[in-house]
Amino acid sequence: METINQINRVVLLNVSGNLNQVQLPIGLGILINSLKLNNIPVSLIDFLPVPVNKREEYFLSRISPEPCIYGFTIIGGNNNLKEVEKYAQRLLQINPKSIIVYGGPLPSSAPETLLRKCSCQYIVRGEGEVSFPKLVKSIFEGNYYPEDISGVYYLKEGNFIGKKNEMIRKLDQYSKVDYSLFDMEFYIAYLNETGQSFEIMASKGCPYNCYFCFKSGGTGMSTKTASAVLDEIEHIRKTYNMNRFYFVDENFFAAKSFFKDFIEEKQKRGLEFTFIIQARIDSFDREMLQLAKDHGLVGMSTAIEAVSQEELDRIKKNIQFSHIESQLNLMKEVGVQVWADFIIGFPGDTIEGYKQIIKFVRKHKLEKRFKLSYLTPLPGTQLWEEAVQKGLIKDEFEYIHSMGDLFFERMANLTRFTDEVLDHYYNEIASIGRRPVDYPKHQRYLSQIREIH
Repeated sequence: METINQINRVVLLNVSGNLNQVQLPIGLGILINSLKLNNIPVSLIDFLPVPVNKREEYFLSRISPEPCIYGFTIIGGNNNLKEVEKYAQRLLQINPKSIIVYGGPLPSSAPETLLRKCSCQYIVRGEGEVSFPKLVKSIFEGNYYPEDISGVYYLKEGNFIGKKNEMIRKLDQYSKVDYSLFDMEFYIAYLNETGQSFEIMASKGCPYNCYFCFKSGGTGMSTKTASAVLDEIEHIRKTYNMNRFYFVDENFFAAKSFFKDFIEEKQKRGLEFTFIIQARIDSFDREMLQLAKDHGLVGMSTAIEAVSQEELDRIKKNIQFSHIESQLNLMKEVGVQVWADFIIGFPGDTIEGYKQIIKFVRKHKLEKRFKLSYLTPLPGTQLWEEAVQKGLIKDEFEYIHSMGDLFFERMANLTRFTDEVLDHYYNEIASIGRRPVDYPKHQRYLSQIREIH
């Protein structure tokens, strides 16, 4: 890495190909906030509001000939890595002295692989609110090999260097979302056309440890205060006239003290809005669910994954099947809509197990209200190690690089069935789960969407 001493600008990029839905990249909004907190000038190149056939022109019009630090966040799937690599390489062609930094779920799960195979000089692993501004300042000062910044990884003389960072436990200061650089009219119009809710985050992480799940930020949970979350909601309501929200937290009910404060503070402020959450199905009781329903909860997405005790034990779900059924009945009684997630493709799968999913769906009237995923090995998980050991993943980078419609297309087959048999049952089960969706009406959105799951 050539050391130069003239970089003084940061540009964040939101690059994507065709999507399942248009989503405001709140992770980049958080980074914008954290950079501003550190008095670091930042600009944004967001491809989503730009028509697909005009993105190349837009990209070139926004690029400075001077060297910059370019930051990309990369998810697993949607061919996101391929798209990012295309533009990262172009940036280095325009000015080889520019610095490319990758962050987000995929780079966090395989930092060494991406550093050795891709165009980036740095990986920010896990949460970047603290580590990314520190890296930027270090580069601004001419120190290109900082050894004391947790969460920053790089190669030096061929050696992989970096150390894992700790989760940020108190999120209020660092994890506020700055919307000022986004084309919010574009995003709000999409939500209104499709009837979707404004995405918001109150917590990060999950206290559980499923062997197929990658925790990009680390173990445990961190939360915002209820006051900070409701301040953000009030700002969104007043600024964008949105009154329905979707909490993207992995397990909304897991932070019991936050939930109690959230309801009390919402009452105190007299705020009226509806919200949808994600939560583990055993993370609430009747009192919590009823309280949430009384104060705006309309629906919950929950991962059931398997429908027998034997299968739940095999995948280390740590839950009783009877409790899943009683919780579904409770949600029906209270009047909270449920959207369920199931997975097929586990090593011990049986045909009878697949038929049981269909019976379970019909018993609990989940038709058109569930999502079926292929079991997909992700880097950094126990499942990934198992798939590599079995020889199902022969070229790790090629596998990562080719991730397309993640969870909805088969990436590996760990069952004893042929691919054809597994695909047959996937299609049979998925066909009764697909819920009716409202596609956007405007061509600027339709041109970007390949299929909504």
